[in-house]
Amino acid sequence: VVIVAYGLLGVLLLVVLIIAVFSLLVTVRLLTGVLRDLRRDTVQPALDDLRASARNVRGATEFMTDSAVHPVIRAVSITRGIRRGIGLVAGIGRRRE
Repeated sequence: VVIVAYGLLGVLLLVVLIIAVFSLLVTVRLLTGVLRDLRRDTVQPALDDLRASARNVRGATEFMTDSAVHPVIRAVSITRGIRRGIGLVAGIGRRRE
């Protein structure tokens, strides 16, 4: 009797587990479809806007670099070069004396 009861309970447990696995599989597939639709409808436009904003920021940064930063760097470099040159010439003149 015990062996038959364990056998029946084992078969019943197997059937329950198979049903649970199939229901879990169906749920995962439905959830995947819902998430795909959600991404397509709400997240994708937000990502596109974010990419456009990043391109705008990159363009503004390049404009500022070309129009403001590079001329300042050139001016500072020329000024330092002239100072260094004057210091070098002045230094040589002092050593000769």
